[in-house]
Amino acid sequence: MGSIIYEKNGHTALITLNRQETLNALCEKFIAEINETLDRAESDPDIYTIIITGSGKSFIAGADISEMYEKDEMSIMPWAALACDLCMRIENMDKPVIAAINGYALGGGLELAMACDIRLASENAEMGLPETGLGVICGSGGTQRLPRLIGTGAAKEMIYTAKIIDAQTAKELRLVNRVTSQGSLTDEALALCHDIEKNGQLAVRAAKRSINASDHMSIQSGCLFERENFSALFATEDQKTGMGAFLEKKKEIHFKNR
Repeated sequence: MGSIIYEKNGHTALITLNRQETLNALCEKFIAEINETLDRAESDPDIYTIIITGSGKSFIAGADISEMYEKDEMSIMPWAALACDLCMRIENMDKPVIAAINGYALGGGLELAMACDIRLASENAEMGLPETGLGVICGSGGTQRLPRLIGTGAAKEMIYTAKIIDAQTAKELRLVNRVTSQGSLTDEALALCHDIEKNGQLAVRAAKRSINASDHMSIQSGCLFERENFSALFATEDQKTGMGAFLEKKKEIHFKNR
């Protein structure tokens, strides 16, 4: 069995990170393998949603410290760029990406989870950005995404103290959407994906673009961007299918995503 397990469940790509011996710690080779797996899911027109989870005791326990330890200010930059680019890629993918967080999501692992659209956590999950305890800070967007998700004050407390929080605390902070039992995490994530997949995927992707834009646009610019996406969908077959079904009071709608 390889370091990544790729499965299709209906229109969902289930990506399971499987470097259990390292608790799925991120290294250059593993980041490249994750990118290759995302290529597969992204290029498959039959895949609408993606789940990323981990096997064993960990989602991703952070970066591989043994690979980073000897690096200096210049040699660490390409490594940091790889990890940061992976998170940016996940955040900007057209297809929704769900993080199913089991066990440890620390450092780069939490940064990757925060780049996903929605986060579910098993009751045994533990999350944190402990880099200050190692004499460094986040390098893959943690200082940028965490404040956006839980607020500046709570983010500063987590990062300054290097505190690890449990799943219920993460839910209270709105870092994760919901907490499930360990045994039902994958099923809950798949059920969520199936709820997304029954809708028009062109609309779902336009919604993702519009919501993501709100992070870096004024309200005026964001509303204009939303209106452009809204109007563009009236050139699609899906708009006629969805609104036609509503007017005809049809219970089932079969979108063709075009």
